[in-house]
Amino acid sequence: MCPSFYVAADTSGVEFPPVIGPYSGDYVYITEPGRYTLEQNISHQYPVGIIIAAPSVILDGQGYSIRPASTESPSVGIWISLTNSAGKPVTGVTIKNVSVEDEGNGIYSEGIDSSLFPWGKDRTSDIDAEKAAEGTQNLILSGVTIKSSHEGITLSNQSDTKITTITIEDCTGSGVTVLGSRADIQDSHIKNNLEYGIIFSKSTGSNITSSVIEGNGKAGISLEGVNGIQIVNNQFHNTQNIEKDAQSRDVVISPPLETGRQDTSIVSREKELWNRSGILSLDQGKTTNTVDKSSNKSQGQLKPEIFGLSPEPSPTVIPTIIPVVTISPNMTPTQDTTPKTTMTGIHAVISGDSIPKEMKAGNTYPVGLILFNDGSDDWISQYQVGIMALEDTAVLGPSWIGIPDGTQIKSGQSQTLSFDIRAPSKPGTYTLKYQAARQGTGVEVLFGRAYTKTVTVV
Repeated sequence: MCPSFYVAADTSGVEFPPVIGPYSGDYVYITEPGRYTLEQNISHQYPVGIIIAAPSVILDGQGYSIRPASTESPSVGIWISLTNSAGKPVTGVTIKNVSVEDEGNGIYSEGIDSSLFPWGKDRTSDIDAEKAAEGTQNLILSGVTIKSSHEGITLSNQSDTKITTITIEDCTGSGVTVLGSRADIQDSHIKNNLEYGIIFSKSTGSNITSSVIEGNGKAGISLEGVNGIQIVNNQFHNTQNIEKDAQSRDVVISPPLETGRQDTSIVSREKELWNRSGILSLDQGKTTNTVDKSSNKSQGQLKPEIFGLSPEPSPTVIPTIIPVVTISPNMTPTQDTTPKTTMTGIHAVISGDSIPKEMKAGNTYPVGLILFNDGSDDWISQYQVGIMALEDTAVLGPSWIGIPDGTQIKSGQSQTLSFDIRAPSKPGTYTLKYQAARQGTGVEVLFGRAYTKTVTVV
């Protein structure tokens, strides 16, 4: 059962993606690789709160929330584009530690056809879109909470998606919808959604492990044309736990659904009735512990339920899925030498310093850090590129050193940012940490990795 989206005429004129940005107005438009952290809650009039249109992006919500200013129009909390502005695939995106509430769609990964939205497009004949959809996206969602939205998470044409420790509840549609994609869902809680907890449609090789799926209106899990899915060590408590059609193959459930306190029905599409308006209803005369006919299993058997297999094999043991938390190597340029790779858009890296290796306790020293423009765009002061002092280093000097007003630093050029630093009052060995960064409205972009300098205080 594909998800149902609502649309409204008042958003038909939305220009998407926005032409101004990247952090203008009440939305965040991410067009450059990097690590982004929310510094405040986002309430957006624009129909999308955060647009990710660049590869190798880490978005850390730091516990802040995203919600629309009005719930009367269609909206999306976080939109993951299929391609960037140059037509290249958007891959290697990680979203973590964020809450999304009251949206039309909590998180939406764009597929070839997103025309169900007033601002969406059908890119069926677009070669770049087709190539991006056929590639590997490596999307990671971790520590995400979605509440009181219409649809929770919708994945279109995504591959190798890792979803861990998410909570999706009280949606008027479904919790997670996986369309033509492969996803591993682990250690998550999908509950009290009006339609389905999880939908897999035309998916191959997916897994659901160690999750709680309960209180969902139509079924806990719906399987449509699935080729290979393993559902292992989950807890179910729904009116109907698993619904599958006759086209789904190689469905492995372990341990089996058991009779007892919770309703454990597995109902085949062959036992469903459709009324003339196309609304799904279940045969009222069926028992609650019915299994698909092709499983050839009796009720209450304490063995894994395997559907669509002939002959029937032993259940496959699924290893624990550990989400990948590293980012692309070109996102961490070596701090000791000038990077050779030019990043797309605005980017920066600290490439050197004039901080003395030995200081006298309590003394003040004039120092400098070399900030190198390894991005394709020239910097101007309005871009707010600079250097952040991290952790205890911020106590010893300024916490932010930006490029001087009126300065333009071209791609491939460096700028030395000068400031004073006061040595700690206690002798010892200290590690100073700085980060190339960019400031914006409600969001900070951290480029690459932290630059460290070890000094001895005497």
